[in-house]
Amino acid sequence: MPADIPGGLLIRAYLDADERAILGLFNRYFPHAPRSLEHFRWKYRADPFGNGRISLAFAGAQLVGHYAGYAVPFRLFDAGGLKRGRDLIANQIGDTMTDQSVRHIGRGPTSVLGRTALHFYEHFCEGRVAFNYGFNVANIQKFSLRFLRSDRVESVTYRVAEPLPPITRSERWLRGYSFELVQEAGAELDELFHRVAGAYRFCVTRDSAYLRWRYLQCPDGEYVVIAVRKWRRLVGWVAFRIRDGRFQWGDALFDPDFSDAVEVTLRHVVHPHRVSLIEGWFPPRPRWFDAALVSLGFETQPQPQDLSLMCVPFQLPDATARMREDLYYTWGDSDLF
Repeated sequence: MPADIPGGLLIRAYLDADERAILGLFNRYFPHAPRSLEHFRWKYRADPFGNGRISLAFAGAQLVGHYAGYAVPFRLFDAGGLKRGRDLIANQIGDTMTDQSVRHIGRGPTSVLGRTALHFYEHFCEGRVAFNYGFNVANIQKFSLRFLRSDRVESVTYRVAEPLPPITRSERWLRGYSFELVQEAGAELDELFHRVAGAYRFCVTRDSAYLRWRYLQCPDGEYVVIAVRKWRRLVGWVAFRIRDGRFQWGDALFDPDFSDAVEVTLRHVVHPHRVSLIEGWFPPRPRWFDAALVSLGFETQPQPQDLSLMCVPFQLPDATARMREDLYYTWGDSDLF
């Protein structure tokens, strides 16, 4: 036990009664982005893929450390493997924090954050998930690389483009495209994902259950999800929000047989918002989607926060290598969108 914490340090898993203490610590640690109780419950208790994955550190009755992840489903295709691919569960790590009063105690694995993280690994990772992942700034990267068995996959691929000229209604109709605001997630979204997942190789399982929880049920209420149809058949969807005069393109799934839908969609959905820039996170994978973005004028720039994608393998020992080779991710795959 650290000598300068009266009574020592207690590390344990989350209980329902801890909610308000967690919010208090969070709002002290992140005063620029306070969190509501509704958001906490959506993120950590209503996740349909696994919830309550939180390790906490207490000094007496005071909460001083927090390490958490929310469960996310993935689909992975192996070379020459199952045509349907493998279903995996991973932990998206977020909200790692310690109270200022204990940051001087210990170092690395003996620090409050280090000990809380190792408790999380033991209780919520080993033998339970394929890997942990997250999008971290430089100081957390160094800590994770040195003390938490983490690998750095790559810098986040940040893309920007100027808004495209709007498409006319007659041109859109002639090309067979129509658009619909998604308010309920149903079987049609499942069919689309299962049809196109192999073209993405390795990605979050972007089916109806995931979209419903991640965007439609989020209490923040700022996401817009648009379904894209070609002659009435669903061929893609996008999720976005508008902030600071920018079109923040947070997520997308398209059928590669209709790659021109990317251009038509952006020309249709961006223009009414009169933004100055489109921005998003899209790696150069899969190649067909990368080619579509490049053809539309998207440029890759340094991510403003210098974020990197990090990974800790568990049941999928080659997770880091597979991410570098095949993983498709978006801004919406992080807890920063």
